[in-house]
Amino acid sequence: MPSAARKAKAPSSITAGAVVQLTDAADAMHAALVRRADDLVGCVPGLPEQKALAAIVHALEAYEAQRWPTGVIPGGKG
Repeated sequence: MPSAARKAKAPSSITAGAVVQLTDAADAMHAALVRRADDLVGCVPGLPEQKALAAIVHALEAYEAQRWPTGVIPGGKG
């Protein structure tokens, strides 16, 4: 069998540990963005900070929809 065909049929090389590590890193970035958004809340309309806040909120909403599609965080308070 050609090597390309073997690679196509081979199981994913990402281990469970790597997935956990990536999830931990993504959750840490999420937390950092939430802190930054909190700092920017109430910024003066029309300033670059307002555009930054809007971009951060958009990114957070997209991440949260993928990470917690039911809206429930396992082990969370809600």
